[in-house]
Amino acid sequence: MTSARWAGITYLFLIAMGIFSLAYAPGQYAVHGDAAATLVRLSNNLLLFKSAIVAELACYASFVLLAVLLYKVFHDWSQTLALLMLGFVLVSVPIGFIAVGEKLALLELLDTGAGQAAAVETHLSRYAALRTLAEVFWGLWLLPYGLLVLKSRAIPWFFGVALILGCCSYLAGVIAPLFWQGYFDSAVGQFSGIPSALGEIGGALWLTVMGARVRRT
Repeated sequence: MTSARWAGITYLFLIAMGIFSLAYAPGQYAVHGDAAATLVRLSNNLLLFKSAIVAELACYASFVLLAVLLYKVFHDWSQTLALLMLGFVLVSVPIGFIAVGEKLALLELLDTGAGQAAAVETHLSRYAALRTLAEVFWGLWLLPYGLLVLKSRAIPWFFGVALILGCCSYLAGVIAPLFWQGYFDSAVGQFSGIPSALGEIGGALWLTVMGARVRRT
């Protein structure tokens, strides 16, 4: 099996782990703005919380593998862009692992019965801040990746456009809320993630099924 198809499979695995750990699970145990209610939900859903931690760790670990595989696929087209893509990923992953450390610290308190609402708020707030920092690089790596797609046409060019727009979306999700409190509730905030989803999920499926065009020398 080619590196491109392995990259697609790895990407789909990463996406599945990310959806579960970063989107689905928090919706089951976190109550926005209510640490006491979150503590109750966490206590009642410890298995889900632990499963989400494992899935998030798997997500970040597979991100490194994905970046290496994509580097192998695209480096013949532009060494500079491929290294830049790999570098942004390698910066983001340690931040993600440190963020998960806040969840592990909270889990230890919950397992010992020492969890308090204040501790929940503290650890989850630190986690959220670290994840926001990681999201900067989750966006930045899509820029060289998208440019590589456009330059190489190894996969259809429109995935490259969607990936570049996805980079803008991630960065807007970090910067815009600093100045616009209702950004995520607005139409712009709710629909800004669509290009990223099309580029990442669509590109991953294409790599898995069709592979990538190889540069001929």
